[in-house]
Amino acid sequence: MKVEIRLGTVRYPFRLGTDCLGTIVEDLVDLSASRLLIVCDSNTGPLFGAELVERLSPRVPANLLIHRAGEPYKDLQAVGTLAESALRLGADRACVVVAVGGGVIGNIAGLMAALLFRGIRLVHIPTSLIAMSDSVLSLKQAVNASAGKNLIGTFYPPECVLADAAMLRSLPFRETVSGLCEVVKNSLAVRPSMVEMLRASLRRDGNYDNETMYRIISESILAKASVTIDDMHECRAGLVLEYGHTVGHAIEYTAAGEISHGQAIGLGMLVAAEVSRRLGHLDDETVALHRELLARAGAAVTVPAHVDLDEVMHRLRFDNKRGYLSDLAESSAMVLLRGLGEPLWHDGRPLVPVPMKLIGEVIGELARPELPGLGLSRSTGAEKVPDAVGATDG
Repeated sequence: MKVEIRLGTVRYPFRLGTDCLGTIVEDLVDLSASRLLIVCDSNTGPLFGAELVERLSPRVPANLLIHRAGEPYKDLQAVGTLAESALRLGADRACVVVAVGGGVIGNIAGLMAALLFRGIRLVHIPTSLIAMSDSVLSLKQAVNASAGKNLIGTFYPPECVLADAAMLRSLPFRETVSGLCEVVKNSLAVRPSMVEMLRASLRRDGNYDNETMYRIISESILAKASVTIDDMHECRAGLVLEYGHTVGHAIEYTAAGEISHGQAIGLGMLVAAEVSRRLGHLDDETVALHRELLARAGAAVTVPAHVDLDEVMHRLRFDNKRGYLSDLAESSAMVLLRGLGEPLWHDGRPLVPVPMKLIGEVIGELARPELPGLGLSRSTGAEKVPDAVGATDG
């Protein structure tokens, strides 16, 4: 499969195959780079990076740069350390940075490529489902700050994406579930036609054949491309891809690596769905569908007890969508739905201000499922909150 990813004026090829490492090597050699900088983490380095360098080295200079795995190490220090290593190895403007890994390494290597010599070529070889189906379909390259996730970065396009679905066989269950949570997000927020396919395909045990995984990735590519084609910076229609991310990022950051990105986004979607229901925009059936699809994917649907909810609420104040809306006060900007694939719009964006008090109540109930509230019918006694966001349909 070869598709052209179109993000505004930017175009780049996405090649997806199975057991195609040989073809990936040929594609990398064809770039005529002065040096290939293969950037991996401590997991993907031994799994894929070392073999890539071994195959490439007889034909083109290639070096393996390894960074410690994990979201807590996705910061400017990582970018600086890798860039200094690359320069010591003789990196120049004709080098190519090759990001081999999931979303974390993709972001670190992407920002490194954007900064070295004010921009050198970048290639993504995604090795996780979340990277293949979501993160490499974007120009966003960002790392975390002490205040929150993805607050330091830029927009930078890759030369190409080279994906081998066989690499997904090495994924632990946690990372498979993480990627599927983002796939569920694409279905609920952007491409409802995926719902029945996911109902039939999702497995709680995380075991998928090549054909099913190929179909899931292909559908996610189509979903994401449909809202970014005219919004390369994802600040208008593309903001719908932030569904679940406002609360999800806060949970992920607070959990300090103990909850995967996709799982945190899944919890964020459950909060967003219930918030929308209480504001009178979303019906009970659609809220229940959120829980159903996430559960079918093997994801948890409650916030773990060890997550500090006060810290989650604090992190909401540093969400990377701050500044898009001017009337936040004691509110936070969230993507909300009024139906499958139908976001609420406010001031020209699919983003609405939601009272922090309401968000806190819903997060609290998600952490204490024995209480009446999230995902249950209105007959449980959950009080409907007056609509205070001034959102519009469309």
